[in-house]
Amino acid sequence: MRHGQPGTNARASPPMPQIVTASRLADGVVVFLDDGGGWTERLDRAAIFAGKADSAAGLDAGRTAEVRSLVVDVYAVDVALQAGVPVPTKLREAIRARGPTILPEFTKPGSTPAQVQEDDHVSV
Repeated sequence: MRHGQPGTNARASPPMPQIVTASRLADGVVVFLDDGGGWTERLDRAAIFAGKADSAAGLDAGRTAEVRSLVVDVYAVDVALQAGVPVPTKLREAIRARGPTILPEFTKPGSTPAQVQEDDHVSV
């Protein structure tokens, strides 16, 4: 078999780190699961999971919070790490994490500039 065909890559890339995000039900604010199992508005305080397998526990905590009507729309987000701080890799998630894109003074504390691919698009 030649390289590039499915199943021929002997080295698998390491799993992409993930965080768990949701929207707080009381006010719709974007929140992130923190290390203590609570929810924070600050991206830099989000719990970082080693990959999809590890983020399952975070998603379970999120589903419990949904049942308790604390948050809605819980899901995991791939992130890159910059100096230990999670940075979303997709434009949509970078916008959700940073806040409004039109006025920099409204950028959320603890957010960092996004590292996104040029082909990322967000529907409006």
